[in-house]
Amino acid sequence: MGKKQVPTASELREYLAKERAYLVDCVKNNKTFVITGPKFPGETIWRSKITLPLLEAAEEVGTSNEEIWELCKKRTQTTHAPVTLKEYQRMLPFAQKEKTVDAVLKLLETYIPPFDDKYWTGFDIAGYYYCLALISLSDYRKEDCEKQLWTTIDQFFKYDIGLENIPVLLRNMTILGSSRPVLKKMGAIIEAEIEKRAVNK
Repeated sequence: MGKKQVPTASELREYLAKERAYLVDCVKNNKTFVITGPKFPGETIWRSKITLPLLEAAEEVGTSNEEIWELCKKRTQTTHAPVTLKEYQRMLPFAQKEKTVDAVLKLLETYIPPFDDKYWTGFDIAGYYYCLALISLSDYRKEDCEKQLWTTIDQFFKYDIGLENIPVLLRNMTILGSSRPVLKKMGAIIEAEIEKRAVNK
């Protein structure tokens, strides 16, 4: 099965719909679901949960598919949300590409964790935190990036009632805060809220 390396959002939607249809058919009709390795180069990128939302956001703001594909490709080379400074810095080259930042900001307007689902099923947790790292490192549209980070903090405060998921967001602010004072301030506010809620339990 040959596929061009960088699909449009429409082509990716069609591919994912066929994959879902195959799985549903197997389940409905008691067929064996065959798990294979990648059927074509880059299939793991096609299958990544955040690839389609990123492509859709890119098309909406006029970022080329090729440019956003580089970010999608980098995401599939990671297995978890960033932990070390070195892992956060993987996003530096992307944070310096204006059209990539435009696309990620557009993505984050609607790509919000499903807080009512304990395990965030169907959501690319690692991809989400790498996108937050990317806008945390960007000097382009700095005010918009900071505004989005404040919005993200508000979303966690509002919907992550026990603040069980917020430590990963706090880590973003802590690790990158040494070179970005606004992130340090955000981290302090998150820590204060964690403390406040612990006292009021």
